[in-house]
Amino acid sequence: MRSAKQAFDLLSAHWPFSDGKAYIAALEACEGVDDGHVSDESARASILLALKEAEIPYSTDTER
Repeated sequence: MRSAKQAFDLLSAHWPFSDGKAYIAALEACEGVDDGHVSDESARASILLALKEAEIPYSTDTER
């Protein structure tokens, strides 16, 4: 994902469930980035926790 908007779209449209604490925090963090209240780094950390909560494999490799 390249932006908080992309992450928000993924979370809201394609997530396997919608009641996890980390999931909700990640949604709020993505909205906070757009509002200027949350840093990109904080949102990224929230998204990684949501991925872990949902047991979705991920890579933090940014070389692409």
